[in-house]
Formats: sequence, C-alpha cells, structure tokens
Amino acid sequence: MEGIPYYDRIVEELAPLNPQRMTEYKGEDITDVEEIKLDMMTQQLRVFKADKIAKILTLTTEVMGGKIVVYGTTIIPEDNYPLPIFTSEVVFTATHLSLRVDLIPLADLARDEEYLEKYIMPMEDLWKKYKDIEGAGFERYVWQRVQLSPFYTYGKYKYEIENIGEKALDITLEYLNLYTKLWADVQPADPDYMKALNERKIVMLKTMLDNDPGEFWLKQSLDDHTAHKILSLLF
Repeated sequence: MEGIPYYDRIVEELAPLNPQRMTEYKGEDITDVEEIKLDMMTQQLRVFKADKIAKILTLTTEVMGGKIVVYGTTIIPEDNYPLPIFTSEVVFTATHLSLRVDLIPLADLARDEEYLEKYIMPMEDLWKKYKDIEGAGFERYVWQRVQLSPFYTYGKYKYEIENIGEKALDITLEYLNLYTKLWADVQPADPDYMKALNERKIVMLKTMLDNDPGEFWLKQSLDDHTAHKILSLLF
C-alpha cells in the first residue's frame, strides 16, 4: 500500500483560486488541530479561504500505524454563489482502495434545469470515463446518496489494478479541475434564488457532520470537543 501525493496535487490544482491559509475559523483558533500525532492516529489538516469560497479543507489521516490512510478535501462556496460543494475522499485499507468524488448540487435538479445543465452535466463525460473500472459501484449510505449528483464517482478497487492509487488521484483532480473552471465563471446569484440553495446546503452539511463515519476513529483518539471541531471544519 503506497501513499500518493494527494495534498501537493490538490493544492497545485487549486492554484487558480489563490487559496489563503486560515488559522482561525468562526473566531476560534484552529492551529491546534492542524497536526495531530497520537498512538492510534496521525493527521495533517489545512484550511483555506478564497474568492467566492467560504472554506477549503484538505486532510491526510493515518490510523493504526498506517493500516488505514484517508485523504479528503471539501470545498464549500460562499452563500451568494451557486457553485456545488466539491467533495473528495480516497481511502487506503488493507484489502482495497475506496474512492468518492463529486460536485454536490445545491439545487433541486428535478426543478432547476438551468442549474443541471450549467453545473452538473459537465461531469457526465468524466463519470462515463471511469464508471466501468472493476470495483466501481454505488454509494452504500442512503443519507449520502440522496444528496449526490448523478455523476458521482464511487468505487472499491483492488490493489491488483495497476497504479490504482495514482488513478484515483487523477480522477479526483479531473473533477477538481472542472470545479475550478466553474469557479472562474460563476457570478453572484439573486438572493431570492440563493435562499433555497443555501437552505439545502445547510441541511446537507449538517447531515454529513452528523453521519460521517470518520467520527468513530476521531473519538477513539481524541476528546469529543476536538473530534467535533475537526468534523465541523470538514463540513
């Protein structure tokens, strides 16, 4: 099980946004959770802000001496921009690699055809490109499935697939590259239009916070306050 240069490549792809590191979030110091080294878990975490973007979080977590390695990134737009939420997770376990990556829509796609065409349909070709890799499948968490786009890439891939770690990173970066292009073009939307989108965003992020399975491992190693602080930064 080999590591991948996830953080460096994510930051490189985000360069057009000119992200600025955050040391406080909502008035609270967050430098105390940037580097965590414990017997059960080590973690490196960075939070950034950027034009049009409320928060970018990227992390690398190693559990049980590296038997499980989790890479993740979340990008949340400012409330006056209708950008999707970018989400990425690459997890190395003893038996397989799992991948999750998506641009999560803020709008109800059944009712907002313009949003669907502008922000979601550009993912279709990416999804088609990778949907038939052996191990690709469907998200098992129902609470997560109901939030996702139609072009969410998910899979549990065996290490026998050549260079699967690099392949998972390449897939992630292709989605992120699309996100940066959408970011470059997006303009502030009408406040009345954004009201419903922001309500949905708030509910989705709370659902992610309340249900994220990573909470179990955080609470095995950290006190409840610190575990909640990290998850709150992620979502």
